[in-house]
Amino acid sequence: MTSENSAAGVAEWATKSGSVWARRWRDTDAGLAGLSPHLLAAVKACAPAGPFRAFDIGCGPGTTTIDVAAGCPEAEIIACDVSPDLAEIARRRTADLSRVRVVEGDAQTIAGSEGPFDLFFSRHGVMFFPEPVRAFRSFRNAANAGASIVFSCFQSWDSNPWASELASAAAGTKLPAPGREPSGFAFADPEYVREILRSSGWSAPDPKDVTFDYVAAEGANPVDDALGFFSELGPSSRVLESLPEDQREAAAQRMRAVIEKHFNGTAVVFPAAAWIWSAKAAAS
Repeated sequence: MTSENSAAGVAEWATKSGSVWARRWRDTDAGLAGLSPHLLAAVKACAPAGPFRAFDIGCGPGTTTIDVAAGCPEAEIIACDVSPDLAEIARRRTADLSRVRVVEGDAQTIAGSEGPFDLFFSRHGVMFFPEPVRAFRSFRNAANAGASIVFSCFQSWDSNPWASELASAAAGTKLPAPGREPSGFAFADPEYVREILRSSGWSAPDPKDVTFDYVAAEGANPVDDALGFFSELGPSSRVLESLPEDQREAAAQRMRAVIEKHFNGTAVVFPAAAWIWSAKAAAS
């Protein structure tokens, strides 16, 4: 990815994409709810004893920030997101937490200006840097001795059918897995992530394998609600947007058939798989 394309991607996230995620944050939280306890446990396991400073990379609507603040009451947390809309939601939701401050902007820059930190954490917010080694090195440079970084990311494309099956249905053909370009699946390969960590000054232990239920929708009209959700967010939404307008209805009906297959009578539930990484700052 060129620097021009990288800047365009960040700009799109800060405006168009971030705005959609902000509007749909309750849906994304519901989808990742099964993962959140595993991530919080990993963060708490790496948290220093006593007061410490922590940094939430790509905080989104602030859900993980809130969880960590409750689980680690002695933590002072700086949370950031490049999307103004998401940062504002996080700011509103954490307004009563005196030890939390939400900052809008690029995590690499903010980490440097607000550090040093004892702990970095992120729920699915680290896969979008155009230069991941540079990004993780910026966090290492803003880390105190012995600091940890804990983050979650999706496993393989095929182990997350909410993405692979639905995007392929929208396209009308089986789609290959995304590559290592910034996306939700950029960190699917553990060896690739391990090399990023090593190259940027972090230890590289094995990640934790977490499988969970991705609850796409529940309530009165879960199939319709899930179709609306995946038509706006995720890989299937990008496939839909790329199609000529006269082909989108047929694509949506193919998506509906997949969603109906995962409807259990009360909710639309897809199997999902993620990695949780916990790394230590390597000695300088």
